[in-house]
Amino acid sequence: MLAATRIKRKGSVRMTGQIDRATRWDHAGLSDRAALIVQRLLAALPVVLLILLLAGIGIAEGATPACRGESLVPALQAEGKLDEAREKAAAVPNGQGRLFRIERDGRTASYLFGTMHMSDPRVLELSPATETAFSTSDRLVIETTDITDPVKSAAMIWQTPELVTLPAGKTLSDYLDPSQEETLKAALREKGVPLQSVETLQPWFLSVGFMMPACEKARTEGGALALDADLARRAEAAGKPVEGLETAVEQLSAIASIPLKQQMDGFIAVLEIDDALEDVFETMIDLYLKGEVAMILPAVEAAVPNGGMLVGAGEGYDGFEEKVVIERNLRMAERMQPFLEDGASFIAVGALHLPGEKGLVALLRERGYTVSRADQADAAQGETGDESVQRTKK
Repeated sequence: MLAATRIKRKGSVRMTGQIDRATRWDHAGLSDRAALIVQRLLAALPVVLLILLLAGIGIAEGATPACRGESLVPALQAEGKLDEAREKAAAVPNGQGRLFRIERDGRTASYLFGTMHMSDPRVLELSPATETAFSTSDRLVIETTDITDPVKSAAMIWQTPELVTLPAGKTLSDYLDPSQEETLKAALREKGVPLQSVETLQPWFLSVGFMMPACEKARTEGGALALDADLARRAEAAGKPVEGLETAVEQLSAIASIPLKQQMDGFIAVLEIDDALEDVFETMIDLYLKGEVAMILPAVEAAVPNGGMLVGAGEGYDGFEEKVVIERNLRMAERMQPFLEDGASFIAVGALHLPGEKGLVALLRERGYTVSRADQADAAQGETGDESVQRTKK
């Protein structure tokens, strides 16, 4: 029997089954490319930093909303769309797995772990193999150590206002047509945010605040840490050094390089599907926990048909992927070399940096390392980590 779900749309509440959750996207006005922008922003950046900067947007004072999203995977299967998504995922190199062992002769093995930048308790709970790899490593390496000092990071970002604010003399209204402006004003009114208070901020910056589920924001406001920051806390408590591969400014510069037109189209798309975002996040978490990293993008694409808003149609996304994903992969692969040479390093970065021809797994193999799955015992048995995740000397 399909689970009944309450869906809020345009002031009304109706009951629907889970299959209808995928159908709702037909009317959301979000294209594949907008979905990709949402997915890449969330999975490729340590957005806990951004959440801290934007805390309070979209959350009623004193509220602690529950997470109510449902994975779109069962609905896609019922509609016959899941097989095509799986075929796309299967074509992506290194698309399965969250934990990889990195080896080279004469060096102690290190580990590469794909994270999800959320504080959901299911995400924070490491699998047995990952827990063993983490606890037996000598150091933790994350995308940026700036997330451990949000006050300092915020000051550093605001010292480079061109990353978060529009060009001088410009406001959000300058990039909107009348219907888009009304959509924005309505969304801001619902969240109690005056347009005047955010009208000079870049759309990408606002998108992060609006695309996070209210339950995730509430956990963050209550002091919960996203997975990357939680690993840093645990490593510091154990007396292990915590190193970074990038600075927050470098990361945000990549996002800010997206043309403003693409930023705005993506932001409006996020606003228009506000009631479905929890389903997107639940789908991401579902696939992430199963180690089906390469399935995340095609699953959302399958749930979001072409059409609706146009958000770049080709050139916008190509440039986005080059700046936000590929260039950062190359930079991180290069900067992790000293830690791999030392060995016994636990390297944790966003999971979507791992797969693909230009993903970190492939890039490390190109540099002469043997990189292999280290979490297959978890996937096959769901029991305890096996001996393969223990630190080994070559």
